[in-house]
Amino acid sequence: MKSVPLFRSKGAATILMMLLLAGCSQGEAYFRPAVQQLPDFAAYKDVKEKKKAFFDLMRPIIEDENRKVTAQRERMMSIRGKLDRGDTLSESEQAWLMLLASEYNVEMNAIDDQQAWMLLGRRVDRVPFRLALAQAANESNWGTSRFAREGMNLFGQWCFTPGCGIVPAKRPAGMRHEVAIYTSVNESVAAYIRSINRVYMYMPLRVLRHSIRKGGNRPTAVELARELSGYSERGEAYVKEIQAMIRTNYDLMSGEFTVTQQGS
Repeated sequence: MKSVPLFRSKGAATILMMLLLAGCSQGEAYFRPAVQQLPDFAAYKDVKEKKKAFFDLMRPIIEDENRKVTAQRERMMSIRGKLDRGDTLSESEQAWLMLLASEYNVEMNAIDDQQAWMLLGRRVDRVPFRLALAQAANESNWGTSRFAREGMNLFGQWCFTPGCGIVPAKRPAGMRHEVAIYTSVNESVAAYIRSINRVYMYMPLRVLRHSIRKGGNRPTAVELARELSGYSERGEAYVKEIQAMIRTNYDLMSGEFTVTQQGS
């Protein structure tokens, strides 16, 4: 099939800027006020109460960010449907698609670039909220770690520009990473989901997620956790720990049960 070049004109640049200013997707409709300070989770005496408070804070933020990605995916698939039917894309649709590909680090030189579409199909997707909750709890020690309290970093995300974050007290000699600082919990969650969906080391997770979807099923947190060995230096031990956290806290993560019900 003949390659169809992406639309390029002076108008396209204007449209790109408009999309950027507009929030780039329908996800703006799910805006939630930024959480810029964590509760004092260390003050909780009851472990289950602390867990519930942590999950209740994090769950809606994670779901908000997932809804933004879902909105992107739905629009992307709508555009793909138009291409499959042989319909012509509007300038705004082409500009939006260019912006989406750039956001997800996908090189797209033509609107029918099959390699680019394959990558977008894997990358533009939600992360199961229980997986995000388990990792946030694990990486931040239930919201009590230094990096969570001082940098709003709930997932242990690194950055590599000097001064970009907090230098770990026990950083090995020769290492240059810092733990990223975010302005809010919301920003930390967005960065985590973006990392899962873009960073090379999480490609196995994305491939598994895509495979499960192609089979007509919904990817679960426990399933996708199998491919998280690259997230931590502890490898498979980390995977097993995350899976155990999900299984142990499954109902509490959903918010369906109160602490009293959990203890009954």
